[in-house]
Amino acid sequence: MNKKKEEVICGSAKVGSRGQLVIPLELRKKFEIEEGEILFVVEDGNHIKVMKNNIIRKMLDGEK
Repeated sequence: MNKKKEEVICGSAKVGSRGQLVIPLELRKKFEIEEGEILFVVEDGNHIKVMKNNIIRKMLDGEK
């Protein structure tokens, strides 16, 4: 059975004049995102995903 992940709206973010995006505090805490951390921006069809380095490494290693 192919179960689709549930999408949840967790807030909103405004793009600044330089293209900067502020991630809501609740999400930064939940996903332990710290100031200066490098995140990856991934195009997925009509969606944009922001992913932490450890998630990208797991994907490259073939883990789910």
